Amino acid sequence: MAASLKGIDPELKNYLRIHRLTDIYEALLTGISVMCPDDPYQFLVDKLTYLRDYGLDELFWDCFVDESMKPRSRIITDSNLDYVFNLEEHLLPTPEMYAMAYSHYNNSLKTVCFSAWMQYHLRKRMRKLQLQRKMASAAQHHCHQLLRHNLHIWLDWTRYRRGRQAMAFNKIQHVFNVAVSRVIFQAWRNVTLDAKRTREYFEINLTRLERGEHMDEEDAFGHGSGEARDDVSLLPKKVAVLIFGFLDIRDLARCAAVCRSWKVITQYSALWSRLDLSKVRNRVTDKSTNKLLQKCRPYMGHLNLRGCRQLTKLAFTAVSECRNLQDLNLSECYGLNDDAMRLITEGCRILLYFNVSHTSITDASLRCFGKYCKTLQYLSIAYCKRFTDKGLYYLSNGEGCKKLIYLDLSNCTQLNVEGFKYLSEGLTSLQELHLNEFSNLSDESVQLVLDKCVNIKTVSFLGTCNLSDETFKKLALNRKLERLKLENNQRISDSAIKAIGKNCHDLRQIYMVDCQRVTDLALKALSMCRNLTVINLADCIRITDTGVRHIVESSCGPKIREMNLTNCIRVGDIALVNIHKRCHSLTYLSVCYCEHISEAGIELLGQTHSLTSVDLSGCNCGDQALSSLGNNLRFKDVTLAECTSITDLGLQKFAQQCREIERLDLSHCAQLTDGAIKNLAFCCRMINVLSLAGCKLLTDLSIQYLSGVCHYLISLDLSGCVLVTDKSMKYLRKGCKKLRMLSIMYCRGITKSTAHKLMRHIEQVDYNSDDVPSYFGY
Repeated sequence: MAASLKGIDPELKNYLRIHRLTDIYEALLTGISVMCPDDPYQFLVDKLTYLRDYGLDELFWDCFVDESMKPRSRIITDSNLDYVFNLEEHLLPTPEMYAMAYSHYNNSLKTVCFSAWMQYHLRKRMRKLQLQRKMASAAQHHCHQLLRHNLHIWLDWTRYRRGRQAMAFNKIQHVFNVAVSRVIFQAWRNVTLDAKRTREYFEINLTRLERGEHMDEEDAFGHGSGEARDDVSLLPKKVAVLIFGFLDIRDLARCAAVCRSWKVITQYSALWSRLDLSKVRNRVTDKSTNKLLQKCRPYMGHLNLRGCRQLTKLAFTAVSECRNLQDLNLSECYGLNDDAMRLITEGCRILLYFNVSHTSITDASLRCFGKYCKTLQYLSIAYCKRFTDKGLYYLSNGEGCKKLIYLDLSNCTQLNVEGFKYLSEGLTSLQELHLNEFSNLSDESVQLVLDKCVNIKTVSFLGTCNLSDETFKKLALNRKLERLKLENNQRISDSAIKAIGKNCHDLRQIYMVDCQRVTDLALKALSMCRNLTVINLADCIRITDTGVRHIVESSCGPKIREMNLTNCIRVGDIALVNIHKRCHSLTYLSVCYCEHISEAGIELLGQTHSLTSVDLSGCNCGDQALSSLGNNLRFKDVTLAECTSITDLGLQKFAQQCREIERLDLSHCAQLTDGAIKNLAFCCRMINVLSLAGCKLLTDLSIQYLSGVCHYLISLDLSGCVLVTDKSMKYLRKGCKKLRMLSIMYCRGITKSTAHKLMRHIEQVDYNSDDVPSYFGY
């Protein structure tokens, strides 16, 4: 078309250009096309008349279109009719344009061909690489086959060598056993001779003790005062480490300063995997804690900082760097806050046991638990008053704490029903829940937890007195229950215990302290629990001999290990007869203040040879009963407080038989004198806890006996011993070097200055010079 227009007359082109006929046609066509008038002819006449009157100065292609219908942006820049009539020569394609278009077309074809060639080349190279990988895999497989063949040959040779070594080991073991037998026999002979020399020594030097002369510890056991020997360094390394494992951090530091070999032993990593700083809580600072943790950080697994109140964020930052920490106790650390808790939870990601009770943590800390502690199984936030129900929401709905099986919320009385609802929805794997001293705990809160947490095995409601029978009947539906602890609940009755005994056959331990409505019918129902081993019925005053008979004659009777009948005032000798006949595994028994128990019943306890601990406080125990009680040589812990009928003769017979006793309470046995303590000291040399409070006839001579012989005393109570003076305290400080707790309350013969001197050497000293209270009965 462009070629056909080239023949137009130049004058015509000039005429069209001068009068702008193409622009007029374009404006008219655009107006008719867009406006679509009802009378097109009249529309054209009106617009031509307008052009004639006003000229062509305001002529545009869209001038005859209303403003509302004009496009927002101009799309056409040149007049299309100018191009149609070839009024502009520059609008026609030139030969160069044709050449450029042809070149572009050729380049496109080349690009397509090059892309196809590249794909072919890449595919070929990929096939080559696959072949190489297959060849490498085949070579590796061949190599493994050769190694497996050689390994089988080596294993056969190893089995042969192990057989030869086993034969050699058996022969060496036989020789070793013979040698050990000789050593044991020789040691037994030496011990016998040593005991004989010790007895003779004490008989000879008894007058020295009575004169107040101090006996050195080595002399007390019959050793000479020759050159000191270090027997610990001669032991195997494992045995020495086991021995040092019983020491605390303070003693380890002292042992490290003894000699070079002991220092090497104290630096063994097994001794520092468990660090307990609670025993030196008053001396622990940030500096010392950082130094210790830097030393044993790689193998630190258990850390106890209970009661270390001087620690600040600096020490907790060091704790957070112990990446292998699994057991952490920060109870009563008043410097612990949310920032320190965030550092610890971010750093110690594999914690299993975490105790932050008695601290000031808030909801932010519980949020950190729920976010970072993904392996946590045991958590105690007891007595933490600053977190709310929202904190339990964070704890139960976070990614962590999904494996939590132990939770202690004791005394968190700020929690409401909503918090327990969050708890039950998120922590469904709970197995042990402690809600002690929860005065406002309601049945609804506990039942919400029991509905969702179906794996609970242990619940504790000590001091929680508002729960009714409905809650415990709901608890009885959980057949996995193993431990139940109640205290001071006056609403629970026999019906609830019957439901528990009927459904919970796996129940192992039950504590019902001060539950006044519980009677013998409850014990009859509990007799269905075949695995029951621990029973605590203290202050259940309606329990009688009949109830005890029901429980001990059941299938669980031979399995019972602990029984507490404190203040069960209706229990008498018949109960002890049944216990003696059936409870062959009983190791602990308490019958405190059971006034119907006579000496005949107590004599049966001396024939119950499984007993190792017994509490007879306030019972009718006299010399004859105490002498019969000594027939049980396995006794380690005996409490005879307020047994006023005991005299020196009864204690002498008892001490001569129970020589291995470790804990003895003779408080308020007012008839005891120095002679009784002399026999006790010389016979029971391994005693470490002794209470003589209220023994008003004891003098300094008794303390001299104890300090001269009983070198393993850890705790001694002399409260109310008014005849004890400062003189005996000097011997006590020199003889009992392991003493850690000393009570000298109401000892008017001991001055304040002497008490202060004792505080320098003994960790805990309780002292005042007040008059003896009236309840001591002086």
